[in-house]
Amino acid sequence: MSAIAIEDLKRRISALERQIAPANGLNFATGCDEIDQYLPSSGFAAGALHEIQGATYRDRAASLGVALALCARLSAEKAGPVIWCQLRDPDRLHLHAPGLTGFGIDPGRVTKIILRKEQDLLWAIEEALDCAYVAGVIGVLWSEKLYDFTASRRLALRAKESGVTAFMVRPHWANGATVADTRWRISSAKSIAPRIRRAFLPRLGKAQWRLDMTKCRGAKPCAWHVAWDHETLRFDLAAQLADRTGLPPIRSAGAFRQTG
Repeated sequence: MSAIAIEDLKRRISALERQIAPANGLNFATGCDEIDQYLPSSGFAAGALHEIQGATYRDRAASLGVALALCARLSAEKAGPVIWCQLRDPDRLHLHAPGLTGFGIDPGRVTKIILRKEQDLLWAIEEALDCAYVAGVIGVLWSEKLYDFTASRRLALRAKESGVTAFMVRPHWANGATVADTRWRISSAKSIAPRIRRAFLPRLGKAQWRLDMTKCRGAKPCAWHVAWDHETLRFDLAAQLADRTGLPPIRSAGAFRQTG
């Protein structure tokens, strides 16, 4: 393909992305001021498509954790059910009601749909996004073949028309071009152990992740080390100071980056 043809293709893609800009400037915040102030929409744009993927294969659970945390934030600000769509998973990474409660999510508000084919999953997500009553739609694809630029554009258009926010959890190796408003790469981090003495078994602390924003309209890529507070339903950036044995620190220099 010639350089002229490539530049023409880039202009067409940019034009399509402008057509799918979030409607009415709606957004929902993460609760972490450092992240919300950095994002152009002062948070996640509502009525848009966002993508989440683990940094490696073993970070799949971490990507689901971030998706659930964002689901909790979204459901706290908007009434209606959350539609969770996924394929049959041989590793059984499925939702668990007590686990949802631990994230601050009412299990009664989550409708889980298990499908056999990727085509059916994309259709179910598109139909769910067509209902403005829905609080949000989350799709999980560990192996994708049909989800591409065209498929993402269809979902983004439905999200824009209805004002319903969509999250697509993708495999770590996915790198195809899409019209998603943001794309996040998630890495696992050591949790902060609660200060409880005389416990027979060690208790799990607050979940922590490294969030790498690799794509966002109007902002440069950056990264944050965050913990999830299920009581206040917010991401906490300062929590990394409580555990100095975790990931290397991330400092601010126009954009956040890892040091060391």
